[in-house]
Amino acid sequence: ACGRNNQGQCNIPPLDEGLSYSSVSAGYDHTVLLRSDGHAVCCGQNDFGQCDIPPLKPGTSYTQVSASCRNTVLLRSDGWVVTCGDRAGDMFPP
Repeated sequence: ACGRNNQGQCNIPPLDEGLSYSSVSAGYDHTVLLRSDGHAVCCGQNDFGQCDIPPLKPGTSYTQVSASCRNTVLLRSDGWVVTCGDRAGDMFPP
């Protein structure tokens, strides 16, 4: 990652052996990354809770991630859309 990194948004966490990042999305001052094991990680500013990614329910994984200015949206394998940040806690069924 490259850029200003004034909020740590370029401090991409290292991965354990055997894992990779399969998707990435950059918000204003945060970055959300989808790991190959279906978990999501976030780095950067967290003033609105946009990096407080909810834990997964057993048997599910995250399949898509998207970051915007002050929130993060994640799609779970069961079809639910989960948000954190400015609209924290919103969940939308499939």
